[in-house]
Amino acid sequence: MRRLSGISLGILFIFGLTGESLGFPWNKDMARQPALQPQGQATPPSPAGSVPLQGKEPAISREEAAKIRNPVPATAKSIENGRRLFHIYCAVCHGTHGKGMGPVATKFVPPPDITQAFFKARTDGFLYETVRRGGPLMPGLGEALSPRERWDIVNYLRRLQGQ
Repeated sequence: MRRLSGISLGILFIFGLTGESLGFPWNKDMARQPALQPQGQATPPSPAGSVPLQGKEPAISREEAAKIRNPVPATAKSIENGRRLFHIYCAVCHGTHGKGMGPVATKFVPPPDITQAFFKARTDGFLYETVRRGGPLMPGLGEALSPRERWDIVNYLRRLQGQ
């Protein structure tokens, strides 16, 4: 009996030295810590008006972008760069004159004539965001073009529209 109590005291002593009992209940071991779950969001989205650290523009809708003013003046250099970029990225669908008759227009749903009054009435910010994120059928060019290049395309579109 005495030997049994010595063994049981030895077992209790060994278990008493483990991590479970040293700081129990205030010990927080790694198994019970708050952790990021697989495919979970690491940080909450940035607050409105903050500048992202990775240098990307925040995602906004085209209606919100309609309030943005064009920071790039419509100089000859800007319009020429916009024309060059339009012919590379946009003319395959919209055509060289923006009338919607580009080489691939016969293969897909024809793109709209961007020289119409409907598009003339849109703000520069709306056109910018459409170039950046695309439209219902139009792919976005946000990864291919810098913000300055997108504004140059908007300046060229305004020239095409006769504004």
